Amino acid sequence: MEANANQTIFVIDDDSSIKDFLVTFFEMSGFQTKGFDSAQDYLDQLDDTPGCLVSDVLMPNMDGVELLEHLNKIEHLRPTIFITGNATIPMSIQSMKLGASDFIEKPFKPELLLEKVNNAMANFQKNLDVINKFKSLTGKEQQTFRFMIKGHTNKMLAEDLGISASTVEKHRASVMKKMQADSIVALSKMATLLRPLGEDFDFDN
Repeated sequence: MEANANQTIFVIDDDSSIKDFLVTFFEMSGFQTKGFDSAQDYLDQLDDTPGCLVSDVLMPNMDGVELLEHLNKIEHLRPTIFITGNATIPMSIQSMKLGASDFIEKPFKPELLLEKVNNAMANFQKNLDVINKFKSLTGKEQQTFRFMIKGHTNKMLAEDLGISASTVEKHRASVMKKMQADSIVALSKMATLLRPLGEDFDFDN
């Protein structure tokens, strides 16, 4: 309970009964909590308090996916779990591509949500470390990263980037060192954690 007290759960739901229930539930689980009636209400009160965002998806004016897109754009990242009573597969896929930790359909057991919140917060620091390492790469190194995880050879990289093979080697070595990766497989796994940086990181295509 003591560790939870250092984390805040931010609950957004335009249904006040659900919002109030979740706020009370997380408070009883030992967390600090803040409840919001809308995505805009949440944005108006943004701060750097550590914690997890638990948000409804289908809301008036700005929905959960639009909110996450905006938060990624302004680089205000928190582990995010979406809850919804009317899930669609495209919506679920889009939210995960944007870096959401999980997507839960209503009705759900509060204990399951609590478990997912704890897991999301435990994994978030690792994700943030990878994001910060990627942001430390130069522009050419970021391009090299993208091509490396798609399996491009040094020759292909040299042609794509318009640089010499020896320069490609330097970029590749620098990417591996800065990302602290020991293989392309490890680099590819890191790529999946970079979703919050934007749709440029749709590495499956």
